[in-house]
Amino acid sequence: MAINDLLEECNLVKEECDVLILSASYGGGHNQVARALTSAIQLQAPGMKIITVDYCDLLVPLFNRLTQFGYMQSIRHFPVGYALYYQATGKISSDSFWQRHLNKIGYSELMMLVDDLQPRLIISTFPIPAGVLSAMKASGHLNVPIVTVITDMCVHSQWIHPNTDLYVVGSSEVADGLVGRGVPRWKISDSGIPILPEFNNNFDKAKLKEAFGFKPNDKVIIIMGGSDGIFKATGFKLHRTLEQLPNGVQALILTGYNQDLYEKLQPLMAKYSNFRAEKFFHNMAGLMQMADLLITKAGGITISEALASGLPMVIYKPMPGQEEINANYLWRHRAAIIAKTEHRVRTATNRLACDEQFRLLFQKNCLKLGHSDSAAVAAKAILNMLTPVTRRKYFISKI
Repeated sequence: MAINDLLEECNLVKEECDVLILSASYGGGHNQVARALTSAIQLQAPGMKIITVDYCDLLVPLFNRLTQFGYMQSIRHFPVGYALYYQATGKISSDSFWQRHLNKIGYSELMMLVDDLQPRLIISTFPIPAGVLSAMKASGHLNVPIVTVITDMCVHSQWIHPNTDLYVVGSSEVADGLVGRGVPRWKISDSGIPILPEFNNNFDKAKLKEAFGFKPNDKVIIIMGGSDGIFKATGFKLHRTLEQLPNGVQALILTGYNQDLYEKLQPLMAKYSNFRAEKFFHNMAGLMQMADLLITKAGGITISEALASGLPMVIYKPMPGQEEINANYLWRHRAAIIAKTEHRVRTATNRLACDEQFRLLFQKNCLKLGHSDSAAVAAKAILNMLTPVTRRKYFISKI
């Protein structure tokens, strides 16, 4: 897409901003982090002008469609190939031939966008623009702070670039991994992966159960699988799990934009009284605090939200690559059970639903790892990178 067309579409023609966030539509997590940071920054600095741009929109449309299609097909049909790619690029040097070419993707288009918007700080929630921004700084085409938000519990070379001024990461383990790769500790904020500020609210669980249509003593299991879904990606058969749920356990599946799945689940809703399907819940923070168990994929944002909510997880068939790393992180800290078969899903679900002490142990571990205020902490670190004059301008109104 041409830059002028992009600006006109977003009503941003020659409109300057304070913060530019570069996200991407590869899965839903990168955009969710962008929204969380926007909300948190504007809560702390209400006058701050923030603009989010999908980096994919800067690229040649055909290239963009092909790369997204290739990514999704490799995840669904050739996960081993994706895993090999992920491992091969995990420790490449920032000045390697491959990385130098990656850092050219969208370079000219991003320069034009920055020239039009004149941001005072730029945030990347996707690895490709993080590398491009670092290259722009190295060549003298950029002189503002750049922030990279790593959206998984991993240390991977695609996120690590020499001219990055601040890394926002999900855990102290990731921070230690960056230090091991030569990143100064003062350049890292282990605030947690930024999630929406409402996850820092305390909800009345009993009132939420009533509002969501559950009985006070019901145990509630949420089943969700990110933008692609555990059903489409793995062929997970829900009815086998529903048939063996203990009494008093209710299952709620969120289908998101998957209309086909929602329609296919209607016969199950008619057959099983302990099951319901919904497309979306607007109060996801309240739903996670109310629930007792989450069956899901291991996306970085979903698991961060669950950890902040003290919600134990069953991770079904994590994909090789960052999902597997996320799942292993949860398992090491006994915050989730990894299930690679449907039988294992059923046994793990029944154990966590019926054994209260076992579930409470996992809940406690989730809360230890969780960062309900992650977006606020990250926003503070980001705002501290702006000049003192700018900080006074936006904070004096709060006194």
